[in-house]
Amino acid sequence: MDRVALTFLPYAKIVKKPSLKPYNANPQTLGEHIKKRRIETNLLQKEVAAIIGVSEDSVTYWENGRAIPQVQHYPRLITFLGYYPFIHETKSIAGKLKQVRNCLGLSYEQCGEVFSVHASTIRAWELKHHCPPAVTHLLITALWDSLPEFVTI
Repeated sequence: MDRVALTFLPYAKIVKKPSLKPYNANPQTLGEHIKKRRIETNLLQKEVAAIIGVSEDSVTYWENGRAIPQVQHYPRLITFLGYYPFIHETKSIAGKLKQVRNCLGLSYEQCGEVFSVHASTIRAWELKHHCPPAVTHLLITALWDSLPEFVTI
């Protein structure tokens, strides 16, 4: 005996954009910066994820403070935000190195390869435990000077 599936009335699912939750007007964390920019530009987390090249869950975790972005995502995040969201001084060579490393999305290891030193040396330079040689100092300054203007303000 064959059974026939009963059909019901057609059902159309209507999806509305969720109401916007308030965001911190003075963001402190990178996740808060992302959320503020996303809401201001009226984008969904899925859309931000596509722009940055990560999963929607990553953006959710960043915004909720459950995770922080990996340094390799910093260049796209900085471009998405339209400004450099990290607070540290940039007058010294250590601060400039940190900003260059963040803007280029380099880990300590990758940055060490650029300057032909160990990753721990890069970290020591950023923490002002040691000062880079004069030639490296010039290279860091040149890289910092080549960053987009909105990043170095």
